Amino acid sequence: MNQSHRSRVNDACNASVFALVIVLAALLYIFGAAMSGDTAALTQSVTGAEVFDTRNVP
Repeated sequence: MNQSHRSRVNDACNASVFALVIVLAALLYIFGAAMSGDTAALTQSVTGAEVFDTRNVP
């Protein structure tokens, strides 16, 4: 395997890892916001989601 082929494989792996990190960070942000209840519109946008407001429960 010549050096230029290895370089292309390494570049492709680096790009795919970078894309995976971006996707996982976006999912973590979206689900974190939905779980914390920061935005009611985000929670209501999830199909079939039920919103339970437990902030004023004794």
